[in-house]
Amino acid sequence: MSIHGGNIVATARELGCSVNDLVDMSSNLTPLGTAPGVQEALVATFDQIAYLPETASSTLVDSFARRYGLQPAMVLAGNGTTEFIFALPRLFNHCRGLIVTPTYSDYRLACQWAGLNALDLPLDPAHGFAFDFDKLKENIQADDFVFICNPNNPTGGMISSEELYNFIKDHPDTFFLVDESYLPFVPEKSILDFPVLDNLFLLSSFSKIYGIPGLRLGFLVSSEKNIKLLQGQSKPWGVNRPAQIAGEYLIDHADDYVAEVRDFVARERPGFTTRLASLPGIEVVPGVANFILCHLQGNFNAEDLRLKMLSQRIMIRNCASFAGLDNRYFRLSLKDRSTNDYCLRELTAVLEDKSCE
Repeated sequence: MSIHGGNIVATARELGCSVNDLVDMSSNLTPLGTAPGVQEALVATFDQIAYLPETASSTLVDSFARRYGLQPAMVLAGNGTTEFIFALPRLFNHCRGLIVTPTYSDYRLACQWAGLNALDLPLDPAHGFAFDFDKLKENIQADDFVFICNPNNPTGGMISSEELYNFIKDHPDTFFLVDESYLPFVPEKSILDFPVLDNLFLLSSFSKIYGIPGLRLGFLVSSEKNIKLLQGQSKPWGVNRPAQIAGEYLIDHADDYVAEVRDFVARERPGFTTRLASLPGIEVVPGVANFILCHLQGNFNAEDLRLKMLSQRIMIRNCASFAGLDNRYFRLSLKDRSTNDYCLRELTAVLEDKSCE
């Protein structure tokens, strides 16, 4: 299994404390908490756990397709985007996986499980891990299956959806998985705003932006022929009934919430990163997402820092498990203003204490 942030239940058990005693800045979820109304919608329909879910989540798929101007035959709903990350390489196990790194580690794990040879395409830390179309063009081959996270986790870097779409369109013999799990947090249009291409697979997550990771809900968009191929290998009841209900509610009621989250990130991130960069021994990697990647200099490493912060009941993400990063990188996710201030105070105390050793 790969390593992830946000393992708050296990962490609380290990520390002998309540989940509510922990501040989780290790997982990239909405800083404003679960979208309002969804819990009430679930409570009001709780009796439906006695029913089987819709086999193919037809109502939910229809709602998602209508929301984005797609045909339902171009959409699959799944048990989080993870389901599709692991399903797609099995369809393309005759190809080579090309992973733009550092990025989400499950892309590589999915290739390994599928027996797909995977090659890393590392971005340059000296340039803030900025995406490099020229380097990608030099390295891709026909039939490659390319993994791109936009905005990227863990760097927070983003590329223009239009530029990425045009690049994919110009390479019709190469397949692309574009993961837009964090796109709702930034003012950038989706690739869904362009005609769907036969060589494109687009992931959309509800877990992060709506704060419902425990329900596991994500979507895959591609051409009708690709979706039909995947449907032939999909298991029945891939989405549980509460997740279907939550998804249907959110599609119809949560546009204002998404806009509020996006506006909050735009307001909060600049000041938070400026204060982070002013701390001793911290270099902030440029980015735009709801999380911030930092590089440690001096006496500290990321695991030391993680444990010191955990002693203050604050969870941060040691990023050493990401390909292309080492034990000098850690990641913080934005929370509400008071929590962010608290985190910075504790982080300042830990770093200043270390610098005095």
